Amino acid sequence: MYHTTITEIGILASEALADGMLIIFDNNAPSDVGEYCFLHPHSELKGEIKPGMTCRLNGIEYPITAVGEVVNTNLSQLGHITIQFNGAELAELPGTVHARGVMPAEIAVGCELSFI
Repeated sequence: MYHTTITEIGILASEALADGMLIIFDNNAPSDVGEYCFLHPHSELKGEIKPGMTCRLNGIEYPITAVGEVVNTNLSQLGHITIQFNGAELAELPGTVHARGVMPAEIAVGCELSFI
């Protein structure tokens, strides 16, 4: 449904990851926002991300538990969403996907991200 690869890591992206947020944005992110993001080439969203689906990050699968109301629009148009690995059943913010599982401690260039 959606597949991309991390190609660049913003200078502050690891700090956001340490705060429990994996923030992605396509390679056209404004520089002030891109500093906090894991950047990737824009990819086509072929459907709608919903709870019960799976987020696959570098081969590890995480069940999706909640999806904010603008996730699909933001991912489709900007390649931008936040993923939190806290298993929440209600999205805290409109642009956030919540998944169940242990959040990766580090994400490197070349890491693959998919929603299936």
